[in-house]
Amino acid sequence: MGQMRITATGANGTAAGVTTRRGFLLAAALWGAAGRGARAQTPAIRIGGNPAWFPYSWEEGDRLRGLGAEKAQAALNHLGLAAIPLTFGRWQRALAALEHGRVDLLVSALWNAERTDRMLYTAPYASDDVRAFVRSTDVGRYRTVADLFGRAGVAPLGSAYGAEMDALESRGLNLERSGTTEGMLQRVRYGRADFCVLVHRNGLHLLETLHLAGELAPLPFALTRVQIRMLIRRDGPLADRLDALNTLITDA
Repeated sequence: MGQMRITATGANGTAAGVTTRRGFLLAAALWGAAGRGARAQTPAIRIGGNPAWFPYSWEEGDRLRGLGAEKAQAALNHLGLAAIPLTFGRWQRALAALEHGRVDLLVSALWNAERTDRMLYTAPYASDDVRAFVRSTDVGRYRTVADLFGRAGVAPLGSAYGAEMDALESRGLNLERSGTTEGMLQRVRYGRADFCVLVHRNGLHLLETLHLAGELAPLPFALTRVQIRMLIRRDGPLADRLDALNTLITDA
């Protein structure tokens, strides 16, 4: 009988100990599973941008940087959405990725009517000028936009600067779109083109980065003014959150 009592006492004590430990392990497992489930249920939004458009977006290795990237990630975080930054190396690849559903949001874009049938633009979160960059010694030759007509101009491949620029081109402003931005600036530097059209702040940044600030300069007048927006797919996960996204990215 004593042995039975000892066994029973031991059994009960052991059972209680096992139950407490199992309960702890079970609670920990459930907590971990809940955490994993919450993370799994949080929608992930793939974001990209222009790879070389300071200060709105640029790529550093596999990192997406810039004002647009910061605003997009902050807005998505506020909406409870995880952001997965992607890099593409070229703007045309980023656009193609959005069009074919491999990315959900581009953090930096200019409005283009041709894209609106399949993409949605956000409200603008910044604005900038479009300028012609010429050799520093030639700045005095250009007093108005009309002075650029009859000259050889270059612009980035895939660039679209809005209706005012379209009108200038339809009136005869000569813009060839080919090659790299660095290559275009070098063409102007060596006289193989008269001017290069760039968004002002990015152009100034490129001159500093390429050590061309003493040789090239922007003209003192703007060709047009542009607004920097984000771009999403009409059938993408953000299409029904456009109003909320607009409010967040334009909030000062």
